[in-house]
Amino acid sequence: MADDQTNPQPGAPRPPIDPTGTSTPPPPPPGYVPAVYVQHPGSGKGAAKIIMYLLAVALLVSVTANIYLSGPIRIIADALAGGVQEVAYNEEGKTVASDKRVVVVEIKGTIESSVAEFAHQAFYKLEKEPPAAVILRVESGGGGVTASDQIWHAIQSFRAAHPDVPVVASFGSVAASGGYYIAAPSDYIFCERTGITGSIGVLAQIPAMGGLVEKLGVEMNMVIANKSPNKDDANNLFIEWYDEQGNLTEDGKAAVAVLENLVDGAYETFFNVVETGRQAADASITTEQLKQAATGAIFIGQEAKDAKLVDEIGYLGDAITYAAGEAKLSGVPGVTIIRQPIPGMLSSLLSGKQGANLSDITGDDLRELVDDATAVKLEYRMRIR
Repeated sequence: MADDQTNPQPGAPRPPIDPTGTSTPPPPPPGYVPAVYVQHPGSGKGAAKIIMYLLAVALLVSVTANIYLSGPIRIIADALAGGVQEVAYNEEGKTVASDKRVVVVEIKGTIESSVAEFAHQAFYKLEKEPPAAVILRVESGGGGVTASDQIWHAIQSFRAAHPDVPVVASFGSVAASGGYYIAAPSDYIFCERTGITGSIGVLAQIPAMGGLVEKLGVEMNMVIANKSPNKDDANNLFIEWYDEQGNLTEDGKAAVAVLENLVDGAYETFFNVVETGRQAADASITTEQLKQAATGAIFIGQEAKDAKLVDEIGYLGDAITYAAGEAKLSGVPGVTIIRQPIPGMLSSLLSGKQGANLSDITGDDLRELVDDATAVKLEYRMRIR
């Protein structure tokens, strides 16, 4: 009998299964299909719990994505795709008709090439999908002359395409120098009572590297074309600007003369932008009044209003209400906003770099670094003295 149980013959019944269950089934008899594994009673609940957990996680991810895709994540995703994102600023902005909306365009921080590119894209978008009114919200102490002028040009292009759309400026904590330049042509300017503005002027920055070159023992040689003798003035970054007594050298005087010509030209452009813009907004403003304000001085709140640089003391909400009235919108206006991308985040995401490896720097990289560090920089930038 023992042998029969251990080695059952074909056709013999299968050994009984322990009703309490086993962790592993008994081996099947030769020629039989393997025995069915029987779990402990209630063990199927574990799999059901896992499935329910996965479904809950999927639902949570779906809800979270739907919430945030209308916010920062969507803004970043759209910016990575190469565009600007216009999102609702208030509840009415979620459903407002395209041509009935008030759009706030935000300009923040130092005005440089990336900010100018953002402004270009923002106003190009608005040119194609015109709103009822535009608010230029400025929080900037200025920056590069060229970048400021590029933003001014983007706004002017929009105004030329849609002359009936009011453009209102709203100054935050600071809107000075280049920050004022871009807003000067606005139809109406609001400034917060503690906001700083003005600083209408130009400065030039150029490093003098003559002393460094001398200490390094490097000899700088230059050959100038016969028909361009002035190329060795401000273009020669390795001259000695000052002598031991602190007086300008002859080379320094020549360089200053060149730079003064550049900054004077940039100042005339700045003043013309201010004069044209302010007198178009208020015909009672005289050129003499603006000249008195355009000395590089900075003003706060009411001082700026007294100097005719702004029209009214007020906040962003006041600017929105005024712009909606100028656009003849009734009720609470639907407001949207176009914000600048977060500085540095997009470029790092696109490049995937976690840092620079000095061993990877090439000669071209060094030349580009030196060129950037030693370039003449004209700036509409606020300075406090």
